[in-house]
Amino acid sequence: MATLTTPLAQLGTNFTPQQKLFFQQEYDKVSRNPSTALVLALLLGGVGAHRFYLRQLGWGIAYIVFSWTFIPVIVALGECFVIKKRTERYNEDLKAIILQKAVVIFSEPKAAVATS
Repeated sequence: MATLTTPLAQLGTNFTPQQKLFFQQEYDKVSRNPSTALVLALLLGGVGAHRFYLRQLGWGIAYIVFSWTFIPVIVALGECFVIKKRTERYNEDLKAIILQKAVVIFSEPKAAVATS
């Protein structure tokens, strides 16, 4: 049986409690749920709702433009099989961005060096 690990548990011990709190708050704000993406693909996939949910605006607009052909409906049904992996990849990318942001925000300011 697979164990569920939160992104916060993957940070390790080299982060301060403030950094962990910052990370968790930011991640909870912007991460996407694979179940929600799947339901959107099933119910509203013909108009690209799942693409908009994953912040893929270009693809979402393409789905809307071609929705009259019913091709996006067929494609969205096929995407139901890969939407979980796509959502996890989206969340992994977000995690890396948030970690970089946390390191920058909580880094120690360096003294200015005078050059002559």
